[in-house]
Amino acid sequence: MFVCPMATPSDITGLQQLADSGEIRPDTLVAIAGKTEGTGQHDDWGRVWADVALREWTANFLGIPVSEVAKQVIFVLSGGCPGVITPHIAVVTREWIEVPDTQRSQEKRLVVGRAGSDAMPPEEVGRMGQIQKVAEATRRAMADAGLTDSNDVHLVMVKVPGLTTASIKDAESRGKTVVSHDLTFGPEGAGVYANDAAALGVALALGEVPESALSDSIVRRNWDLYSSVAMTSSGGEKRHGEVVLFGNSSTSQSSLRIGHAVTKDFIDAEGVRNALRSAGLQFDMLPTEKDLSRLVHVFAKSVIPGTDQVRGNRITLLDDVDAYQIGKALGGMLVASVTGRTTNYVSGGERNSHQGPPGGNIVAAVVRADG
Repeated sequence: MFVCPMATPSDITGLQQLADSGEIRPDTLVAIAGKTEGTGQHDDWGRVWADVALREWTANFLGIPVSEVAKQVIFVLSGGCPGVITPHIAVVTREWIEVPDTQRSQEKRLVVGRAGSDAMPPEEVGRMGQIQKVAEATRRAMADAGLTDSNDVHLVMVKVPGLTTASIKDAESRGKTVVSHDLTFGPEGAGVYANDAAALGVALALGEVPESALSDSIVRRNWDLYSSVAMTSSGGEKRHGEVVLFGNSSTSQSSLRIGHAVTKDFIDAEGVRNALRSAGLQFDMLPTEKDLSRLVHVFAKSVIPGTDQVRGNRITLLDDVDAYQIGKALGGMLVASVTGRTTNYVSGGERNSHQGPPGGNIVAAVVRADG
């Protein structure tokens, strides 16, 4: 996993340097996840611009048409970098090697799996159709990673289609309905319905939620149903879902490990530290500079809770017109305060979510196994 800051949405300098140095090869590149500057909304041209630039570069690197890139490399780009979130990409590679049983690691190490879903028409966004297609893709990504135990899965990143004015017209021209005509990421926005259906798809695939508990009517209604490892986002530029799954396996020879934890609120720095501990850093109170030198990357959600209370005191965030951006900024600051770096993947801004328990946010950390 290589983290490359981006000077502009179309900045592929870091990717090119990795390619020139031989650290990534066409046969090893499997995923690119990152934060892009822009509004983070459904019409975020910063994210779209980055997606186009990265896909074109990847197509040239792999020697294939742009239309074929998604079959080999999964892209999960989250728009919006308010506060101290640095625009960046995390480049993920994987190589298959033959290892004698006698040389296998005694510890579980990082593995990655990828999968794309079938196309998701607009009438499925935020509904069971999207849930089931994400679940199927998550199962295939888990198999691609060589994992059979869902307890070994620590992060599932998903990018799914959202709704646009054009896609809504398309659905209605065919006599179909859509989950919402609100194209924002507000409480009843199409963007959050898409994110949450994707999260429930992950929960279904990993056995966190039984299929019997799921229906169109529970999406963004029953907050007791959630995934503890799903980080999802959506965009109108997508037509298919894309899944990249991270876990640990005793068959892996990677030098990296991943772990995760859940914060209880926006000021729970201990929850972030617990994610570092889950990944393998060992410290009592605070991580030292030596500990943090082993940290490769942090992925986090920053969802706004549905309550105006934080530890018994009232906050006014729910009434703030800029709550969506502030929510992301708060998460970015919380993670940066622990890690001492700003190149953290922090997605969020929604109000309530099936990504994590009510009020809590998921944090996953990747560290080097050896000090």
